[in-house]
Amino acid sequence: MALAAVLALAVGWCLGYRSHAHETARREALRAERAARLHGPHAAAIADELALGLQALAEACCDAWFVSAGAEHDAPCTSRWATAVACCPECTVTPGTPCHQNGEPLGYAHARRIKEAKEVQP
Repeated sequence: MALAAVLALAVGWCLGYRSHAHETARREALRAERAARLHGPHAAAIADELALGLQALAEACCDAWFVSAGAEHDAPCTSRWATAVACCPECTVTPGTPCHQNGEPLGYAHARRIKEAKEVQP
């Protein structure tokens, strides 16, 4: 009878120890997993922010405008804008028509047209 009691005590102790060890290992694994995760916004939120930024860049009229938050434009962008909004006093064309010289369209707006555009729409 004493042998059965000692054996029952030993088995009970082993099972209890094993259960405790398993629970401790599980707690440590969860703690390590939490520590390894990135803190802050989720990947989906980061992807949304990137998509919005790329869309804004695609809709920008020029790189200089995008980088300066609308304060500056590069020369081709200024020419496109002036061509769209102002008449050209030099080659006498209406808004939307590109400047020309000797009947050949230019790839830019005349300086007088850009000045006119700034006066029309400050």
